[in-house]
Amino acid sequence: MIFMLKRRVCALISLLPFLICASYAQQPNGNIPNFSFAYFSQNNSQQLIYMGNASFSSEHDYIDLTPDPYATLNVSSNETAPNVALQNRIGRVLYRQQITMWPASFTTVFTTFVKNITTSGTGALTNFNGDGLAFIIVPNNKSFLAKSYGAFLGLFDGSTNGNTTEQLAIEFDTYANEFDPDNNHVGIDIQSITSNVTANMGEHGMDIKAGRAIQVRVDYDGWNKSLQIYARYANNTSGYASILNHTVELEKTVPRSAYVGFSAATGNSYEIHRILDWNFSSVTLPESSLDLSPLGTPGGSGGGVNIGVLVGSITGGLVVVGLVTSWFVVRRMKKKNQARSTLNRESFSGELAAMQNAPHRYSYRELAAATNNFSEAELLGTGGFGSVYRGNLSAGGNEQVNLVAVKKISAKSRQGEREFISEISTIGRLRHRNLVQLHGWCHERDELLLVYDYMPNGSLEKFVYDRSGDTPLNWPRRHRILCGLASALLYLHEEWEQRVIHRDVKPSNVMLDGEFNARLGDFGLARFIEHDDTNPAVTTRLAGTPGYVAPECSYTGKATAESDVFSFGIALLEVATGRRVVDRKSPLAEGNLVDWVWGLYSEGRVLQCMDRNLEGSDYDGEEVRRVLILGLACSHPDPQLRPTVRQALQVLINPNEELPQLPSSRPLAIYVVLPPVGAVFSQTSLSSNMGGGAASSSLMAESSVGSITTSLHQGR
Repeated sequence: MIFMLKRRVCALISLLPFLICASYAQQPNGNIPNFSFAYFSQNNSQQLIYMGNASFSSEHDYIDLTPDPYATLNVSSNETAPNVALQNRIGRVLYRQQITMWPASFTTVFTTFVKNITTSGTGALTNFNGDGLAFIIVPNNKSFLAKSYGAFLGLFDGSTNGNTTEQLAIEFDTYANEFDPDNNHVGIDIQSITSNVTANMGEHGMDIKAGRAIQVRVDYDGWNKSLQIYARYANNTSGYASILNHTVELEKTVPRSAYVGFSAATGNSYEIHRILDWNFSSVTLPESSLDLSPLGTPGGSGGGVNIGVLVGSITGGLVVVGLVTSWFVVRRMKKKNQARSTLNRESFSGELAAMQNAPHRYSYRELAAATNNFSEAELLGTGGFGSVYRGNLSAGGNEQVNLVAVKKISAKSRQGEREFISEISTIGRLRHRNLVQLHGWCHERDELLLVYDYMPNGSLEKFVYDRSGDTPLNWPRRHRILCGLASALLYLHEEWEQRVIHRDVKPSNVMLDGEFNARLGDFGLARFIEHDDTNPAVTTRLAGTPGYVAPECSYTGKATAESDVFSFGIALLEVATGRRVVDRKSPLAEGNLVDWVWGLYSEGRVLQCMDRNLEGSDYDGEEVRRVLILGLACSHPDPQLRPTVRQALQVLINPNEELPQLPSSRPLAIYVVLPPVGAVFSQTSLSSNMGGGAASSSLMAESSVGSITTSLHQGR
């Protein structure tokens, strides 16, 4: 008992720095919004401020920072664009709200498209490019300087270049001025258009002006003052290249509250400057992160920590540790004859309480009152690990919410404990318009409770499947829901600081708000992996729902972005057909939804799979056909042949996007996985396209060979 007590005391002492830092945290001026534009639309574009020549393209759902000559002149992109009124242009786009830039850490991910234009006319140069675009942090939302076109990228002019302007820019320069190293570089600009530091993109195999979409990720670590820039071609799934790492003290560079956005300019020549998507997330830091140097330094001033406050915080922290230690002793004496749980719930609750920006902690009394003591009248549904109740927190709740959904999990279930931890550690840190928002949690009376947004329209499941009494969704709403689901997965896979694998994508986990917008929820099985896949989520047990789990997961034991895409593909097929992936009704009978759809696709009759509830309503047959084919591509047996979620989203939102190529019949996939040394069996699974069935077998044999996965394909 003493040994365990020491371990717990050490764990609590390790949390002391967080308690101390929390004591310094002050409410900053401005906001810490987190936003995501997986694509730009008429609605979300209203959250942006457009200046100069910047414009939103409603036809293609992107932003042009400078004029697109092909759109302006209505000529083919294969033609030579005449040199008309496209020189010396400036465009700027800003997010409408101010953001607290320090003390804070932030991550932004955006996709750019820059293409140099072949010019014509007397004395013109062929394939002459200029001048580039930049991600910017600026002090206000006023317009740019009138003469900041060309090399100044809309940021400086002759009078301000070299002076303090309270702004920072990360430039993607495509024209080699006399002060530039080349015409294909990234630079960090603070007081001048002459970059403080630059890096050549060609060294990483990328050309900014080549007309290929480039995805950029910028991480700023407010603790270490480190600005890290990564980039890759948007269709490259192998990970980002580290382009530039530079120390920048934002508190000495930009105002505490500033605007973020993009700027671009042309000079004597011109090119297309375009933003295809944009995600931004930020977290506030305690004030003490600004400067700790005055500690123990005579005469220290400025943003330093007050020694008296620090001593008081340490003393208070030690008192807290002492009180909690005493509580642990009493708790241990009371439960010394009870079986010990695998999860130290008290320690976990303490860690959550100390987390910066953790979801709000509610009391059991608050949630019981909100749900009328968890009455059956407020019961919304039951799941694998608990029940969900409607609640009203309008009376005295700390969160600015009214109706909420309260998920009650049995703390006696180890699976429930894992789900509780996973939910808070994943969705509690995520912010996206197509994710269910977690507002808070509670751990009292041997109960685990989670508080979410209330979704008045429930789950997608009840509207899609062919059930009497349920009002079917029309096709435009279904299509919008699928776009929202793809947008949520794109954020999880590519746009957050870590890659999040959901592992249970299905219609019952897609919630619908009051306007039937998709909100992906239930992150109880979710896992974090690195963007470069160096730390895959490996599991010893099959996670997910039968029918939605990718075939390779049973044999590799790895949760990947490709396995999420497989589940997404099944959801696409279910929404378009109105049928479950495994259905005992005709025409599926004992078959599988994918086999049935692929069979009709091979006969050129794929639209016959469409949900019959859509007949006679307003639907786009070509759009339905594209969704069905995309669903088949996403559920391909070979994970390497599935599209990425970004490619899938482009197919959904852009009717001109080329569909993935499919074989006429469903491919045959064989996975052979041999266990590590010492194992006594291996498994072979056969997913056959013969007759629309699936068979599996196990081969009992000793082996010293590592894990091997092999796939064979027919029909390609």
